[in-house]
Amino acid sequence: MENKKLRVCIIGAGFITGTQHIPAINKLKDRLELAGVADCREDALIHLAKTYGIKNIYTDPMEMLDKEKPDLVHVCTANNTHKHFTIEALRRGANVLCEKPLALTLRDAQEMLAEAKKAGKLLMTCQNSRIGAVQEMKKIVDSQELGEIYYTEIENIRRRGVPTWGRFHSAEDNGGGPFCDLGVHYLDSALYVLGNPAFTSVSANTWRKVADRYDANQETLPAMTGNQPFLPRNDYDRKEFTVEDYAAGLVRFQNGMQMQMKFAWAVNLPKADAYRFAGTKNGMVYRKGENLENPISLYGQQGDNLVDAQLEVEIAKPGAMEDFGHKGIIENMADAIQKGTPRLITEEEMLNVAAIIEAFYLSAAENREVRADELEQFA
Repeated sequence: MENKKLRVCIIGAGFITGTQHIPAINKLKDRLELAGVADCREDALIHLAKTYGIKNIYTDPMEMLDKEKPDLVHVCTANNTHKHFTIEALRRGANVLCEKPLALTLRDAQEMLAEAKKAGKLLMTCQNSRIGAVQEMKKIVDSQELGEIYYTEIENIRRRGVPTWGRFHSAEDNGGGPFCDLGVHYLDSALYVLGNPAFTSVSANTWRKVADRYDANQETLPAMTGNQPFLPRNDYDRKEFTVEDYAAGLVRFQNGMQMQMKFAWAVNLPKADAYRFAGTKNGMVYRKGENLENPISLYGQQGDNLVDAQLEVEIAKPGAMEDFGHKGIIENMADAIQKGTPRLITEEEMLNVAAIIEAFYLSAAENREVRADELEQFA
C-alpha cells in the first residue's frame, strides 16, 4: 500500500472539515485522494462541494462507505456520534482518524480500540495540538531541564467565545462544553509532555452562568461572516444552551503530581491561554495565546539569583505553523497505514484522556472527587 494513494472519506461537513481536514488532504494529494464527504445536512455538503470541487457527496454516511470503500475515514461529527461512525467505518474495512475527543468515557474508548484491533485496522484521535510547540516542550522536559515536575496548570479562557459553528452548545450532541472542546487539547498535550502519567483521581466543577443569559460569541462571531469553507449554522435560542460555559478542576497522579485545569467559553474573567509546569530545577510556561515572539520561557535560580529565560523556539513563533496541526497528524496517520510508522497518539494516551474526561464530568455531576478505579471497563 506504500506506493498507492489512500482513498479518504470524511463523515461530517462542518467547520473542522472545511477549514482543516480538506486543506490538509489537498496538501498531501500525492498520497491521499478525497473520495467523498457525507453529512445529514445537504446544504452543508453542497456548500463544501462548491468550495473545494468535491464530486462525491452523500447524505448517508453508510452509503458512502459501502460505495467508495475508503482506506481511511475521518470522523468529524458531533462528539456523541464518534463511537457509532468510528465502529461502522472499522467494520467496513477502513482505518479511522477520529476528531477529538475520541470518546467521553473510558469504556467507549476501549470498545472503539477493541473494534480496531478486531478489524486489523488503525484508529487514532486527531489531537492536532500535539504538532509544533508542544513537541518542543516535550523535548525540554525529556532532557531533564525542569527536573521533577510536581505541579502543572493548563487553561484556555474565552471571555465570550461560544463556538458559532456546529452543535457545541447542545449536551445531546456534544456531551459537554469547553472542557471536552478546548480542554481535551490541553489535557492531551500536557499529558504527552509529562510522559502520560497515570492518574488517581479527579475533582471538578462545571457551571452554566453566562452563555444561556447573554450573547456570548463576540470572540467567535467572525467565523460566521465572509466567504467561509463551511456553512455557518443559524443562531440558537439561549434556552438551547445545555452544556457548561466554564469548567475547572484538578487531577491527582500516582507520582504525586497535581494538574489544575480551567476552560471557558464565557466567563467574566480576562482571556488566558497557557501551559505551566513547575519543576525542581526550572519551571516552564508556554503563553500560547499572547502572540509573543518567544512564548516559551524557563524560570529558575542560579546561586542566589533568580533567572528567567525566553527560549528561541521557531515553531512556537507567531505564524510559524501553516495550520492548526492537522496536516502533521494526517500525514502521520498515512505513514502509519502505509509504512508502519508509530502513531503520534498511542492507545494508552487515548485511554488516559478519555478516562480523565469521564472522571471530570462525573465529579462535576456528583459534586465529589472521583477515583480512577471507579470507572467502568470494557470487557
